Amino acid sequence: MLCIAAFIVLLVLSAVSARYRRLLGKAASCTWRRVTLRPCDTTFRDDLKNSLLAPLAVRSPRLVRPASIAIEVLAWIMVLSMIVSLYIVGRSGLNLFVYGTCDKQNAQACTLSAEVCSVGDGTTPFWDSILAGNVIGAFGDEFASLGDTFSAIPSRLRTWEGAEFASASATYLEGYREGLPVAVEVIDPGCRFCAQLFRNVEESGLAQTHNVTYLVYPIASSWGDKFEHSALIARYLTAIQFHEREAALAGENTTDWLILEQIFGGKNASREDWQVWFNETATDEEAVAQLHTWLSDAGYDAAGIAQIDDLAASPEVADSLAAVRQSVEDDIRTVSIPTMILDGRLRTGVVSIDDLRAAR
Repeated sequence: MLCIAAFIVLLVLSAVSARYRRLLGKAASCTWRRVTLRPCDTTFRDDLKNSLLAPLAVRSPRLVRPASIAIEVLAWIMVLSMIVSLYIVGRSGLNLFVYGTCDKQNAQACTLSAEVCSVGDGTTPFWDSILAGNVIGAFGDEFASLGDTFSAIPSRLRTWEGAEFASASATYLEGYREGLPVAVEVIDPGCRFCAQLFRNVEESGLAQTHNVTYLVYPIASSWGDKFEHSALIARYLTAIQFHEREAALAGENTTDWLILEQIFGGKNASREDWQVWFNETATDEEAVAQLHTWLSDAGYDAAGIAQIDDLAASPEVADSLAAVRQSVEDDIRTVSIPTMILDGRLRTGVVSIDDLRAAR
């Protein structure tokens, strides 16, 4: 292993000085034989070790043997560190290509990724498993995750058609119009980057050239919903979609979009963003009451609001949300929100206004 470590060091030194290139050739020959599981046929390893130990042999001969062992150990550490580093870089690059983030488990931690809220891939982080004593599980999850990434490569090279992923109860921004392509946003009502994408879509005028719809996907975590009340809002949005489906097909704007506009762009009487209020301040009762208020503002009477309440708690809405979750996780296979299907591409994170206008 010493000759491999020496090859790495000499490769760097040879880039800045020609005096090391002769040694680099010997190190390369020795390294090649070692990685092909053959013994080194030169004295390079012994020559290198002797040159490192010679000064110590003169001063403290008794320390030569421990120092020789230490050199071998350090060489192993250096080579293993390089292998691990190359693996991490390769895995991160593959994740960046496939998912738009270098870290599947925490997309927001990757500085190279777009502005996103992390969904994760459902596995326990490697070092968390190691610290918990589950070494086999840690490596099993790691290689399973890598296998999933490889299997997702073909899907990232395909042409994405938004109409294939629109839900059965889909409603559309500014109503549905025949002949226009479908753009689909995957959103969580509590994610601030979904709010930014929503505002960009409105400002860009994308709805003039596309039928823009959404899949509501409350991000789950090990302790429940990632954002407080996202699941509640998702149930009410889906209930409204069911209730106003005919209006949506008739080309009318529906109440769920008005509620999304309030959550993603409105403020309450205290000038606090509604999204922040739902995430951090509102109780369950207050959240439901505010949704009722918006329904009332949209023209619902008490009986209509009660009907939406019943629908939101119904098995039909639960089944619809479960189908959306399965589509997002198994078909779209995103690890971050927002995700958008637009003009044949799967786009991760906040899409800029200029990019949205270019898609028109």
